[in-house]
Amino acid sequence: MTTPPLILASQSPRRKVILESLGLTFSIQPAHVDETPLRAEAPLAYVRRVARAKAVALAGQNPGHVVVAADTPIICRRRIIQSPATRKEAHAMLRAQSNRRVHIPTAVCVVDARGKVHEAVSQNWVKLRQLTDAEIEAYLANDANWKGIAGALQIEHPVCQTWIPTVHGSHSGILGLPVYETVKLLKRAGITC
Repeated sequence: MTTPPLILASQSPRRKVILESLGLTFSIQPAHVDETPLRAEAPLAYVRRVARAKAVALAGQNPGHVVVAADTPIICRRRIIQSPATRKEAHAMLRAQSNRRVHIPTAVCVVDARGKVHEAVSQNWVKLRQLTDAEIEAYLANDANWKGIAGALQIEHPVCQTWIPTVHGSHSGILGLPVYETVKLLKRAGITC
């Protein structure tokens, strides 16, 4: 039996590295879907909907392929925090997360070569210590630290690691592609890692 070609529906360098670590051969084809939360949409419903929309959109364009997509927002005080557009917005996001437990779920959606959808959610949390404005500003001085990063919180950054005393859940899930769930879903789609 031939293994169908695999597509990662993401430009995320973290997701690429995680999928490569599983020894898989795949192509990268970002999915362009509207990620605007729907009115009164619950955060977990949002993350599932967006991951599914990405996977289904690319599967429709690539019949006979297996598509893996994911979405990883930051949820603070039951609100979805997207990527900041400005440094001022990034500062406000980090200030809101300061001294709080932050929810970082990752929804993974795999569409198999026959078009069947397989889904899972990795539930993850981090606790941030109290952050000073000076710490936040020093971190934000380098645009690469926060641009394109949900909640401006780049978990693997050495500075951010000093801000997080407690982590619950999957490290790979926090980074954007939970290995346990992804391997399980790919196996259902006929791809063995």
